Amino acid sequence: MPKNDPIKELYRSLSGKGALPLSPDDPYYVPIHESTPEKDPILSLWNRIDLAESESVNLLTGFRGNGKSTELKRLKKKLEESGCRVFLVDMLDYMLMTKPLALSDFILSLMAALAGSAEKEIKELAPLTGSYWKRLHSFLTTEVKLDKIDLSVKGGPATAKLGFQLKTDPDFKSKVQADLEGHLTKLVEDARGFVNELVEKIRKLSRDQDKKVVLLVDSMEQIRGVGEETEKVYGSVVELFSGQAANLFFPRLHIVYTVPPYLSTLAHNLGRTLGGHPITQWPNIHVRISDNIPGPKGTQLMVKVIEKRFKGWESIIHKDTLIRFAEVSGGDLRDFFRLVRESVVSLRMARVTNPDAELDEISIQRVIQQLANELLPIADEDAKWLARIHETKKASIASEKNLPSLARLLDSNLIMNYLNGEPWYDVHPLLIPEIQNRGESGESQNRYGRSRTPARAGNKPGRYSPYPGDTLDDPYARFPGSLFPGKS
Repeated sequence: MPKNDPIKELYRSLSGKGALPLSPDDPYYVPIHESTPEKDPILSLWNRIDLAESESVNLLTGFRGNGKSTELKRLKKKLEESGCRVFLVDMLDYMLMTKPLALSDFILSLMAALAGSAEKEIKELAPLTGSYWKRLHSFLTTEVKLDKIDLSVKGGPATAKLGFQLKTDPDFKSKVQADLEGHLTKLVEDARGFVNELVEKIRKLSRDQDKKVVLLVDSMEQIRGVGEETEKVYGSVVELFSGQAANLFFPRLHIVYTVPPYLSTLAHNLGRTLGGHPITQWPNIHVRISDNIPGPKGTQLMVKVIEKRFKGWESIIHKDTLIRFAEVSGGDLRDFFRLVRESVVSLRMARVTNPDAELDEISIQRVIQQLANELLPIADEDAKWLARIHETKKASIASEKNLPSLARLLDSNLIMNYLNGEPWYDVHPLLIPEIQNRGESGESQNRYGRSRTPARAGNKPGRYSPYPGDTLDDPYARFPGSLFPGKS
């Protein structure tokens, strides 16, 4: 391969370090909502914290991989520019995300994350954090009688040790939850005492008794149920953020928790319970509008994301193909990056035998189909439900017993969230042909009043496109033919 390999450069700009969260001054960074301040979720969070006097709690939700972590870095920078001391922590380093949560292990993980970040950024805080861990170790070993815990400073920071145990050892996590069951009040009081001391010390060091201290808690939205424990995990998240809401605020500390998208469906009026503010939503990029029409501003924004990363992208992938990938991803950056990467892999393989090969329709359909296959199969009841969500743009349910199922669909990215004025929902674009194929019988009217018959096995879906009103000569062009029965 040539030394300057455009294919390799484009691929690497979307994977590895290229796929990590960006700071707002990174050359790859693309503003999403800054041009419309009234719609900017990050600006909304900044204003709430800036206006608050003593402490505050805010919740930020959005799907995994849609840019929240990058935007939290923007919030951190904006808060720091207004004089705040900000700690941004990634809870993936301190928590096991696929097991049920309890207040006990969450508080320990949160304090480990805060202390670790604080002493890393401000060396003068090390004696204070060390004193807290010494007291905590004594409490856990003498009063709680919790063995298998080592918070000594020998061999590495205590915060890292505890975080590693809670993240990697399910048995230790379960024992912490069981043994601390009768000691939660003491645990929370000690944590609040530590936070109070931390804020006081930071203010003293900065010689500013009004300095705001902010903790941004990232990756909590990645808590997800797996297998038989799925409903237990969902239930534990509801209990933590709703039932234990009073224990999640800390005097003199401003805190932003990221939360899973399914939480607001399982715990009604959560914003009022925890923090008193509406839940702030970071939506997918608006590649479609609520009446099923493609959103050109959103697709062009996603094209710009690629332009920022590699200037020579058009020598590898046609702009129409990039727009198509943006649309079938539903505005999800993680899926979009994957589609582009896989198309680059296909092109590189084709050029082994034909150095002049270009990305053809068969390769494009193949990479889209690969992504679509991972969303399937769908149970019949789920298909009916998804079809209703696609029609109504609402994540409505027949009864509360369906809440866990709705949470599962949201958590699996089968349902996507948007925010064109008001929040609305739709299914992943690659599921539309499937749910139409298994939809209810009879005809319905699309927004132009034309009759539309849902496709069925053995029945070609005629002129219906997943985007009603599509002006393409070939309505199948946006999606791989094998997703449509009767289309080869």
